[in-house]
Amino acid sequence: MQYRRYGKDGPEVSVLGFGAMRLPQRKESDWGTVNFTRATAVIRRALDAGVSFIDTHHNYHRGLSEEAIGRVLKRWKGRRIYVQTKTPFYREEPLDYFKKLIEQALTKLGVDCIDYLLFHSMNMGMFKKRGRAFFRLTDWAMKRGLIRHRGFSSHDKPENVKAFIDTGEFSAMVLSYNWFNPTMAKSLAYGAGKGLGVAVMNPIGGGALAAGTPQVRRLLPGARSGPEVALRFVLATPGVAVALSGMSTVAQVDENTRIAGRKSYMTPRQRGLMRQRLKRVKRKFQQVCTSCGYCMPCPHGVDIPQNFLLLNQARYLGLLEWARTRFGQLRKRRSGDRSALACTKCGKCLPKCPNDVPIIEQLELTAALLGA
Repeated sequence: MQYRRYGKDGPEVSVLGFGAMRLPQRKESDWGTVNFTRATAVIRRALDAGVSFIDTHHNYHRGLSEEAIGRVLKRWKGRRIYVQTKTPFYREEPLDYFKKLIEQALTKLGVDCIDYLLFHSMNMGMFKKRGRAFFRLTDWAMKRGLIRHRGFSSHDKPENVKAFIDTGEFSAMVLSYNWFNPTMAKSLAYGAGKGLGVAVMNPIGGGALAAGTPQVRRLLPGARSGPEVALRFVLATPGVAVALSGMSTVAQVDENTRIAGRKSYMTPRQRGLMRQRLKRVKRKFQQVCTSCGYCMPCPHGVDIPQNFLLLNQARYLGLLEWARTRFGQLRKRRSGDRSALACTKCGKCLPKCPNDVPIIEQLELTAALLGA
């Protein structure tokens, strides 16, 4: 296992962090449960392999994630383990509500102090509305020795993430980043340069990039699997201290710790070649759709750009099963069917497209390939 400093004044932690959002469940597709026997085995395997950083949330697995971690830490006698958890501060609850969540987390985790507490899924609107209250909460908790540092996780725009960093109030941040969606690369480096501990969520795209298709492996010749391509890309990115991977099996732990234990993740030449290959893939994507969104809204509810993104993933990256799963989710949205199957061929989208994409034909292809 390799280790990096988590922030300018932070501790040295493993480059692979255990993301405790996808623990083994008692029943398939029942995210609100945890199979504690299997979860203990998976977490313990990671710690035995050198993982020293765990990331969770008060609400992961409806609160059982923190409890599962606590069961392992209670019996752990090895190296120091650093715990980062998140609080749902976007909820407009009184401070006492969040104070109680912190106290409950300490009990579940079985620790005297939480290393990092994050404002989860923070955006600019919520920061303006609730930021000062979060600072009051974390000041209260730090003065009492309940937490050591505060931070944030975010899916907001890079310019807003930069503004959060520039407040000087945060010690850590978690951003979504992977080779398929590298938008936050500069934000990661900027945060590290300002002294924050920088962690990446979704380094394997929530599992989307785990498929070791020939198209994916060709992005990084010599890589044995999809996770290897994904983790090596993230860990070679300037500024990244930790890649958080949600591991639910011992086999996943073994694969990821093998990759994280490499002495080198990617040479400058390999990174340059991978960028060139990604540019070629993206050009193929744009032959179908540039995701400009001018075709929207569809009067029949079809999310045209998202359907075409799934089509591209299936055709050019070989991620057919993943794309079919996501297509099925589009069909079952609460707002109605957003998949290509809802297209009535009305043609109202056609004159809106600046690139003259044959939208109806491509939607038919999408439906045929992914709706089967």
